[in-house]
Amino acid sequence: MKNFVRLIGPTAMIFIGLQWLENVAITFLLFYSWLLFVPLVDKAFPKERLKLDKQGMALGIGSGVLFFIFIFGGLSWLHIYLLDIEYLRALLLDWGFSGPGEVGLILVLLLANPVLEELYWRGYMYDRLRGKGKALYAIGMSAAFYTLYHLLSIIPIFETGFSFVAVIPVFIAGLFWGYIREKSASISATIISHALSDFGIVCVYWFIVR
Repeated sequence: MKNFVRLIGPTAMIFIGLQWLENVAITFLLFYSWLLFVPLVDKAFPKERLKLDKQGMALGIGSGVLFFIFIFGGLSWLHIYLLDIEYLRALLLDWGFSGPGEVGLILVLLLANPVLEELYWRGYMYDRLRGKGKALYAIGMSAAFYTLYHLLSIIPIFETGFSFVAVIPVFIAGLFWGYIREKSASISATIISHALSDFGIVCVYWFIVR
């Protein structure tokens, strides 16, 4: 039961902030507070998982560049079919993703997001799930619940019917990062890869949507 609460908690924070309050800044505050403080309260912040060697750095950068190309390159090519740009601009304005705080929110996405998400999912939660079962279970469960709250964010953005397709790469990335975590016992490579993936999303916003 405790693990289910830990798994569903980030999704609940996104739902409250984004779907209920419709404010990106509050969503970030609720979401990142959960990712940061739940492991701290549980006295299980996985600092020891942050070791990085040359192989891990190369894997993180290489996979991150591929994810960046897939995200930014793919949406640069297909956004006219997948996105309603005018609607999306209005939606982001309603969510508060504009004005003086815009750059700050982007920096949070690029700096805090990959670190805290990987510490939580491939560090803290992975250790909890791995203790209950095999690697496949830990990889699959952490990827599934990591994907769940991304679906809440994606549904309002993509044209009808494409949201569930668009979330598939998120699930694949979660599986991939979980696999790296299992093989390397470190999350530094996944943080690097994740950061470059998020940079692709920021570039889509800055160069296509904004």
